[in-house]
Parts: sequence; structure tokens; C-alpha cells
Amino acid sequence: MAEPINIAKQLGQLSTKHSDNNGVELCSETPMLEINGEGEWFYLNSPLPAKFAKLFSSVLNCIDGEFFLITPVEKVKVLVKRHAIVLVDYEANENGLTFISSIGTEHAIANTSAVNLLEDAIEIQIERGVIAGLGRACYYRYINQFVTD
Repeated sequence: MAEPINIAKQLGQLSTKHSDNNGVELCSETPMLEINGEGEWFYLNSPLPAKFAKLFSSVLNCIDGEFFLITPVEKVKVLVKRHAIVLVDYEANENGLTFISSIGTEHAIANTSAVNLLEDAIEIQIERGVIAGLGRACYYRYINQFVTD
């Protein structure tokens, strides 16, 4: 059985240098986190508990097609296989739709025009430039409810 990972300790050991433009410099060119095609998060090749993935997703940014966790003092590269956030369900409400992700985050959109229908996926741009994709069951439910009659 693998030893437990002390993520906070390991992330705390990263460099906290600042760049000249008051932005945060990248701690390492090597991605420390990976998000696979099913939306599962891994830290140094070990599964990351959902509570940490949910926490880290709040500082996940997509900049020029690359993903980073960015805090006021550090910037960590993240490798994303397909979608950083996989949406597994949604609810219709008076304000539009609220999508629920595989890690328990919620993402509201005002109307279905924000949804991008691709040949092989349905995507929604959410916070900080991140593109979320609908999981298989959510994908088919959405198609049946909004795309076909």
C-alpha cells in the first residue's frame, strides 16, 4: 500500500519567487498535477482525494491552452489530458443551468448558448478560461433535452 501524500507540505516546498511584473513565476516546467480524461486528479502519479481536487480547482487557470494552479505566491503547471473539469450532472433553474462536476464543484451558466457542441464532445467555458466537458451520461441527457426534439 502506498504511503499517504502530504500535499500541503510538498506544495509548500515549492519556490515562491515573483517575477518583475508582479506576476508569479512558474515553480517548475514539470507538471506536478495531472488530470486524466475522466476528470480524475493525480499528484506525482498518485490519486488526489476529491476534497483536494475541489480545492485546487478553485485556483486552476487556463492560459494560452496551458493549465496552472496560480496562488498569490506560486504557480504550478498541470497536465490536462482532455478536459480539466468533467461535468456529470446539471439542474435547470430560474437562472439557467447549474452543472455539477465529478469533483463536486458547481458551475452556473445563464443559457444554453454558452454550450459548445462539438463532433465528439460538449464543452462549456467556465471560470478562469477553463473549458469543462460533459461526462458521458450528462452528455446524452443534455443532447436528449436540448438538442433533439
